[in-house]
Parts: sequence; C-alpha cells; structure tokens
Amino acid sequence: MSLVPPKKPTTSLVHPKLQNHKEGLGLEQLSDDAVINHIYTKHREDDKIKIDIDSYILLVESIIITADRITDSVSRVIEGRIAFGSDSYAASLNLPLCTLHRISSELGCKAAGIEKAHETTTEILNILISYPWEAKAVLCLAAFSVDYGELWHLNHYFKTDPLAKTLAIIKQVPELKKHLDTPKYRQVFLSPKCLIYECMKAIKYMKEIKDFSKYDTKELTELSSAIRQIPLITYWVIHIIVASTAQISAYLTATEGQSQKYLNELTEKISSILSILETHLTVLREQQEEINLYKWLVDHIDNFPTELALVVSKLIEGKNEARPFIDGSTKRKVSIENCLRRKKVVLVISGLNISEEDIKALQLVYDELGREDKYKIVWIPIINPNDPDEENRRRYEHVISKMPWYIVQFTTKIAGWRFLEENWQLRDDPLVVVLDSTSKVEFTNAIHLIRVWGSEAVPFSNRKIDILLEKNWPESTILKFTDHPRLHNWMNQEKSIIFYGGKDPNWIHQFEEKVSDIKTDPWIRNKGITFEIVRIGKNTKGEDDPKLMSRFWITQWGFFIVKSQIKGSSASETTEDILRLISYENENGWGILSVGSEPVLVGRGNLILAVLEDFNIWKQILNIKSFPDSFRDYFNEVAAKTHQCDRVVLPGFSGWIPMVVNCPECPRFMDTGISFKCCHGRTHM
Repeated sequence: MSLVPPKKPTTSLVHPKLQNHKEGLGLEQLSDDAVINHIYTKHREDDKIKIDIDSYILLVESIIITADRITDSVSRVIEGRIAFGSDSYAASLNLPLCTLHRISSELGCKAAGIEKAHETTTEILNILISYPWEAKAVLCLAAFSVDYGELWHLNHYFKTDPLAKTLAIIKQVPELKKHLDTPKYRQVFLSPKCLIYECMKAIKYMKEIKDFSKYDTKELTELSSAIRQIPLITYWVIHIIVASTAQISAYLTATEGQSQKYLNELTEKISSILSILETHLTVLREQQEEINLYKWLVDHIDNFPTELALVVSKLIEGKNEARPFIDGSTKRKVSIENCLRRKKVVLVISGLNISEEDIKALQLVYDELGREDKYKIVWIPIINPNDPDEENRRRYEHVISKMPWYIVQFTTKIAGWRFLEENWQLRDDPLVVVLDSTSKVEFTNAIHLIRVWGSEAVPFSNRKIDILLEKNWPESTILKFTDHPRLHNWMNQEKSIIFYGGKDPNWIHQFEEKVSDIKTDPWIRNKGITFEIVRIGKNTKGEDDPKLMSRFWITQWGFFIVKSQIKGSSASETTEDILRLISYENENGWGILSVGSEPVLVGRGNLILAVLEDFNIWKQILNIKSFPDSFRDYFNEVAAKTHQCDRVVLPGFSGWIPMVVNCPECPRFMDTGISFKCCHGRTHM
C-alpha cells in the first residue's frame, strides 16, 4: 500500500461498462491510488474535533462482543439470559448522537455492490470531515455497533418483553436468525477472523500508531510512513463496514446480498491492511524500545550510581538480566551478576575482524589485571547480520578461541547500539571502555593506551597516563618496532640516531648510500663525529613487513590521540612531531633524528635526503655545533625554501578523536572536510 498526492477530482471509480455486471466487479477497479486521489480532493488530517478513541473502542468492542454472545447462544439454541458486564466508562463519553444517527442513516438499507459501498463510504467521510482519520473509522464502527447491538438486544428479550418482540418483528430479526450458520454470515460477523472484528483490530492498530506521535520522527523513523497509511486504511475500514451492513440489510429484507467474490476480496484487503499495520508496529515498538533504552543508558551511566551488572545487561540485550557470559578460560557459561559483582570492567567492543595484535595486547593487559583481580575484561562482538550466519559463527568461534576473558554469547544485535555510536563514538575500530563498579566511566579511549603501552597502561587512570606521557615519545612508539641489538645501548649513551623508513625502496637505498658516504668522510672521521641509523619496517628476518608498519602507524595515532585528549588539542612540540610523522605515512621516505630518546626533528624523505646530499655545505658548522644541532639548522633552511603543509587522514577510530588540529608545518589550524566511504552492507545492529 502506498499513498500518493492528489492529482485531480474523480467522480466514479468504477468503469461504466462494469457497473451492470455485479459478479464481475472487483476491487481491481478500486485501486489504492484512485481511492487516495478521490478522498484527498476533500479530506486532510483534521484535529478540530477530538474524541477519546480508546473509550470508543472499549464501548464498540463491548457492544459487538455482547451481541455476538447472544448470537452464538441463538445459533446453539441455548436458553437463558446472558450476563452483561458493566460499561461505566460509557457514561463519561460525550457521544455525538446526531453524527452517529447520520452515519446510521447512511449505512441503512443500501444495495449490495462495490459501487454503492464506495459512494456510501465517501458520504460518511463527508459527515466526519472535521474528525481525525482514526476517529472517522471508530465513529463509523460505533454507529454500526449501535444498530447491530439493537437487533440482537431485541432478540434477547423476544420471549419475555412484548415490546421487544414487536420491535424485533418490525425489524425482521427472525429473518436474520435464519442465516447465522451460513459461511457468508460468519465471514462477515461472529467468527474471530470476520470482517467486523478485523476492522476493529485495524482501528486499534491505527490508534496505537498515532500514540507514537509524541516521539520525534527523527528518532522514530518508521512513524512518518506508518501515519501516511492511516487515511487509506480508514477509507477501507469504513468501506468494509458499509459492505457488511449492506449484507445485514440483505438478510433482513430477503434480497440479494454481496457477491462471494466481493466478500473474499474484502477479506483479503483487510488481511493485507492488518499485515501492513503489524509490520509498522513491530518496527515502531522496536524503535521505541531503542529510544527508551538509550535514555536509560544516558541517565544511568555516569549520572547515577547503578549496579554494573545491570548496566552491562541493558547495554547488551536491553534486559535487566542478559544471557550468561562465556568464560574464555573454561568455555563455561557464567552469570553476569557473579562475574561483575564489586568489580570494575574493561569492555572491549569490536567486530569479528579484531586484529591478532590487539588480542595479544589485551592478553598482556589481562595478565596484569589478574594480579589484583579488581578488573574483568568483557568482549562484546559486533556482528554484521547481513553476512552469512555460518560464516559469522565460524569467525566468532575462531576469535573467542584466543580470548581467556569473558565473552558475550553470539548475537547479531546489540541493544545499546545507538548509545555505543552516539555517546561512545563506536566506529569500525575496536572500542575499549573502562567502567567502575557503579558504572561510572573511568576511560573511554583505552584501546589507544593499550596499543601504545600495553600492560603499562593499567590501571587506566589519568595519573598513570601523565606518568607515561612524561617519557619521550620515540621511547613509547618507536623502540618496539625494531629489534636492533645495540639500540638500547645507543639510547642510554645518548647517541645521535636517525630512525628512517618509507614506501620507496629507491629512497631507502639513496638514504643509506648518503649516510655511508658521510660516515666514511675523512673530515668527519678526524673530528670523531658519529651517528647511527635504524631502519623501521623490517622483521626479524630483515625483510620488509607491511603488517609491522601498519601497527607502527596505528601506534603513532594512538599516542597522538591520547596526548591530545589528556593534554588538550592545542599544538605542542610532541603532538606536532607525531602528527608530522603520521602525515608521512604514504611518503617515499621519512626520518626522525633523536639524541638518545629525545627527538630533535621529524622530516619528509626528500628534505632528509637533501640535507645529506648537501653535507659538504653545512659540515663546517660542526666545528661550533653538535651533529644534531647542525643537522637541524640546515634542515630548517631547506624546509623554509620548499615549504609544504601536510595532509592527514584520520582513520575510523572509535572513541574520542580531536576535532581541531594544528598543522605541524605552520601555526594555522588544519582545514577539515567530509569524505564518504561505502561500508558494503554494514547496517544498524
């Protein structure tokens, strides 16, 4: 079903040639588009007159169900009185009696057939023009129920009340009783799936949909499309009530009623309507649960001390008690309450593509945390439901086989997904959040701490991080990526060291040749000046290792983000050097000059090479300055002549990232832009 804007007024929706062929006439001549075009020429959503729809539904339901209990007793020839319930709410309703009488008048004594049903439906809509759409439907059903209830009320007192008997005879109730057991009667009335009961269910669904209007459509995204269906559904509900009333009239007057084809089509139509409404409501209820859960998590994480097990359960499944964890060390299931009672938790939230390096780093943290048993690690997997289930389960089992900590059971839906994305900025990269025993966040970006410092980052406090940041950054981010046997001695001796790397083997070769030429230069030998070089990017076999370099750059980013987050995003010598290095990731070459672990400069490959090539020009400075100072001074001269600002592409890290970054080459803020990347089927979990 779809709604379209009105195009032009329509007088008749049925082709004239078909109007005299009742059995051949069907709903195909009355398309949804035609109906919408027709009713929208006069009708719009109108809330001038509001009614208590819930009370009307209760009233109508009470009348019809009670009438059908009488009908059922007549059908089964059961003697005696029916016990009626109390409908005290009806007294509080301000019923629009004149409007109900007008609708009743329109419903009464109408000929069978689709054309007459449509004509009567439009007349009833005109009577109810000032009411909201769902109110139009319930008022029409109310008018029907009054007439329907009156018929069976008269029958109920037929034998005991002379007036009831006289009125029942006048209204031909005995004629109606003859048809109670016919399939056609039970298709329209009495049976649980009859047309009238299904119309009542559709009205309830429409009311429930309208009740969601208190939510913002930006949050409840399904609401707009659901509400757009209501005018069309209202038309069909009234149409079916009109056709059903005509069938009663046919029984009472002993005339030909609705064709079986037409009734079957109406049954299919109301079934289709209910299916559409149920689909909308399923989505709306899920979105409502998501909104309510999001608000709960916002309220309880950080703001109000809340039991950790409750918050974690809500985050994972939206329940007070989620399914047990898997203990990675034993592969047994353990309750969340027992796992997290009086503990702090390190939540590791990632996809199934979490790297081996991250798992190894977490293993070091796990071992360190086990010394005091104050923290527990929990892995929350983010699994794409669009990927084949068998493949997802295979990858899940592979990942958890390497994890000794607690693991959330296999699921493709995390209830608190919105909170993870919006409040903790979960993206493609793993997110590690540390919570204390009352669900207060101690650190939201711990993945970067772990990647840079491993188990040294424990206990993830700002004081601990301040201590770690007091080290020179090459000591934290570079030493682990080389196994040079003499490096630690050189650093302790505070020797001049050039760390170097790059994507272009030719640049590497030229750099190493120039260094060799300088080291063998007789002048520099006579002066006793020495410096060392250390290649970054080779494995233990001396081969280029792309995986090693990938971890190298992730570590540089981690240090930069932690430093920016803890110390602020304004420029500093350390963040400038790190950011400058990061900007060289895809350069042919790059170099870092340090004295021991103290960085002196970070340079682009072409500038480093230019300084080495011009050694004969600046080597005289070595008579009055040290090698690092002389190198830096000439480097700055060359850089000033060939000024080039940098471009930095921030990967899809989770958690806090700096929004304002200073250019490492000049004092200006770097421009930010927007880029788009297809996620190839990644959806909301």
